[in-house]
Amino acid sequence: MQDTVYETKFEESQSFRQKGLFVVYFILLALLGLFIYADVQQIILDRPFGSKPAPIVVLVFITFFILALLVLFYVARLQTIISEEGVKFRWVPFQRAFSHYTWENIIKAEIIKYGFVGYGLRLTSYGTVHNVAGNKGLQLTLKSGGRVVLGTQKPVQLEAFLQQIDKLPKDYSERLSG
Repeated sequence: MQDTVYETKFEESQSFRQKGLFVVYFILLALLGLFIYADVQQIILDRPFGSKPAPIVVLVFITFFILALLVLFYVARLQTIISEEGVKFRWVPFQRAFSHYTWENIIKAEIIKYGFVGYGLRLTSYGTVHNVAGNKGLQLTLKSGGRVVLGTQKPVQLEAFLQQIDKLPKDYSERLSG
């Protein structure tokens, strides 16, 4: 006789590293290179950059702003943890603590497919959507009347875990096949 192994939690960490975003990274890197070049020209070589050079303070500020954007974009990630206690998520590095919904405060949880809503935190007709990539997510309908959607790149594993802990609607499998 073989024992069935049950997972105690579902964890997912999603970063902004999709193939399509390489264009954004490339543009930011190109801009950063241009502003570093302008900084070197004006600060180190004491030559004006362009016919109407910007003040050094402005150049340095823009350079650091672009660098900060690049770093934040690269390190930002959505962490999701789902267990028998509830659903927790946070945006690293913007949130230290997890946002947490206990199952007692959730009326319904289901995997949905939604249209493109953009990346990051969005207010949409689906509710508050936390999205890194794709168009599938866990929609939570809360007792407070609100709805929260957590995007996922692992909808099959998430669905299996939610079924394992008995948190999907009773007619969920029928609706998927119908």
